[in-house]
Amino acid sequence: MADFEVIDAHVHTYKTPDIGRQALSGFNISGCCGTPEELTDIMAEAGIRLAVQCNMTPARSMLEASLAGIPSQQVESRRTALVEKISGRIKRRNEWTCRMAQERQALIAFLSVDPIMGQDAMIDELRDKIDHHGARGLKIHPGEGRFYPDDPCLEPVYETMEKRGLPVISHGGLDIANPDPGYTRPAVLAKVAEQHPKLNLIIAHLGRDFFEETIQVAQAHANIFFDTSAAIPGDETGRPLQGISALSNEAAVQLIRKIGVDRVMFGSDYPWFNPLWDLRRFLKLDFTDAEKKALLADNARRILGL
Repeated sequence: MADFEVIDAHVHTYKTPDIGRQALSGFNISGCCGTPEELTDIMAEAGIRLAVQCNMTPARSMLEASLAGIPSQQVESRRTALVEKISGRIKRRNEWTCRMAQERQALIAFLSVDPIMGQDAMIDELRDKIDHHGARGLKIHPGEGRFYPDDPCLEPVYETMEKRGLPVISHGGLDIANPDPGYTRPAVLAKVAEQHPKLNLIIAHLGRDFFEETIQVAQAHANIFFDTSAAIPGDETGRPLQGISALSNEAAVQLIRKIGVDRVMFGSDYPWFNPLWDLRRFLKLDFTDAEKKALLADNARRILGL
């Protein structure tokens, strides 16, 4: 469809349609279910060459749901076993994500860790999936995990990724599942960028609903980058998607130019949004061909090391 190479820098994939729809929690605007098969079919139709799987396991939600209803005097005795079980699910999810990337050349595997695992377990998981399963980066979700990105327990995680020259992407801005923005607003990632100047740190969703803060952070930290997922969604015709809070075409162009066109990557947040529809809208934005070339693929190749 596009006359440009296209990389979708932010998607999620799920084993089955039922699992994908469960993750969507009733958000069915795109009509997508999240399977790799569905995604690669959409990519073929849209002319999207690569997509980065930013999969994660909602560890904190799982733990809280498992502990709900347990008598308070039994919580601590049950917690250790539950954390071990959830850590196992995180590892299996990562392994599956990597396997999907091995089986489908169009997909790239980013893995996920959560402080709930413990520091040593996080590092072991990073090393295993990077060294033996082909993971190309890391996704964290501080809002879901109720942790701050600059939590000291994550220092070895960032050090590991920095030394290996691999990027870290964090959920950025408003998080519907966790309305407290303290964990995910762009400014909270500034300290991480300062402490790890050689780490490419990506804030997802353009730091949605904190766009002025996004501009300030971008101006202050050259190693912070952004993706457009969920911030510029389109409908089937390529018009702005109605019914959600999103940037207008004019505001999107203005924001990206203030950040720096070389600092932003196209992303869809599939299956919440449809990559084909988002691309149709993106191609209508008032960017030059050179800017579109950078935003749609060149930046992702450089920033993510693809």
